[in-house]
Amino acid sequence: MKERVAALDFGSSKVALAVGEWAGAGIRIVSYHDAPSAGVECGEINNDLKVAEVVRTLIAEAEADLGEKISEVTVGISGRVLHSKCLSCEIRRKAPDTCIDRREVNGIVHSQYGADVPDGDVVFDAVPQRYSTEDCIGVSQDELIGMVGSQIEAEFRVFSGRKTILDRRNKVLGACGLRLRKAILAPIASARAVLSAHEKENGAVLVDIGKGTTEVAVVWDNVVRHAAVIPFGGESVTVDIKNETGIARLWAENLKIQQGRCCEEYAIENRKMVLRNANDIVDGEVDSVLLCRIVEARMSEIFDAVGYVIAQSGYANRLPGGVVITGGSSHLENIIQLAGSLLGRKVRLAAPQGSIADNSVEGVFDVYASTAVGLVLEAMDPRLSFALEYETAPASEQLAPQPVVPDPQPVNPPTKARGGLFGTRRKGPKKEDGSGDGQLSLFGELERMFVSKDDGA
Repeated sequence: MKERVAALDFGSSKVALAVGEWAGAGIRIVSYHDAPSAGVECGEINNDLKVAEVVRTLIAEAEADLGEKISEVTVGISGRVLHSKCLSCEIRRKAPDTCIDRREVNGIVHSQYGADVPDGDVVFDAVPQRYSTEDCIGVSQDELIGMVGSQIEAEFRVFSGRKTILDRRNKVLGACGLRLRKAILAPIASARAVLSAHEKENGAVLVDIGKGTTEVAVVWDNVVRHAAVIPFGGESVTVDIKNETGIARLWAENLKIQQGRCCEEYAIENRKMVLRNANDIVDGEVDSVLLCRIVEARMSEIFDAVGYVIAQSGYANRLPGGVVITGGSSHLENIIQLAGSLLGRKVRLAAPQGSIADNSVEGVFDVYASTAVGLVLEAMDPRLSFALEYETAPASEQLAPQPVVPDPQPVNPPTKARGGLFGTRRKGPKKEDGSGDGQLSLFGELERMFVSKDDGA
């Protein structure tokens, strides 16, 4: 029987389950199902009962496809805040004349999971940036294996976040009779699924715009150099339309998808869209120019935040591959033009095409499936992530499945996106120092969100 790997993506708009297997020289997705999210907010589970019900349905559908039971899954990790910092360590070898092997290197990586992180946090991934010996400086992990030396110096990018994010996922899995295999950062998974081999080597930025968050991963020389989660996404655009026009949320979402444009200059002037319900009663009307102005303002704020993350990565000048956009909110009209203008880079939209076998099941070649597909790829053939296998995690991180019971605490309301709607919209040309007219408080907020959690390396 072929080895198969199942992966769950807990998104704010949908929960997706993908199952993959080896097929010749690649990986084929043999089952894919998704369902609207219930109980997930900005990538964090806040209603275990509702999420468990969705997971059970998806598992049953996948098991019907496969004709066998699913007992373990890999999950994606996201959330409102992702901490990131650079760490270095020096290891003196007991047998300097012997070759460095993979087991020794893996031990160095695993040791980083005991890094000092804020109370209540846990390390999600420790990505080696480079290794050095007394004879060679700045080599990759594959290059290091087989070398000899008395000591190894290693530099890591360590990503951490609230342990409850992992706890709640594990609790839901336990209630569904599933075991956790791996927990992989969602932006790293998406990068694996949609970046080309050329982009991963030469340097590129993955931007996954979801409903509640926008996830960013900076990849250079086939290594994740930085990753961050911006705590707002496509839902912020919908809320802005609703608040600025006074229409219902459903109307706002439909207008965003069908008529919204990311650049006001492409709006049709002197055009009003009349909103009529099923009874032919007018629910309201929206001016086309105003709609596009609202969309452009919020999407500009998102891409300004992306630009800030790129600058903080330290690799802004080493990304000739440009920006690759995926995710459920990437279909907005003129998004490429807006992103290219604000980020000053070439931009393309991408889905998991080329990273998986052509005979994979229908549905996995769409931007909505990027994270789920990437989770399968990284679980079966890790190249960007160094997440631990669940059974090898330290005892302190082993999470015994707990029964799902109703949470007596009220669910927190969604976090409002940072900054005012029109206050952050760029009114004039961008200056050489990165500033621009009309930017009031965005970068102050971003500094609070990212710099305080990152050493800026």
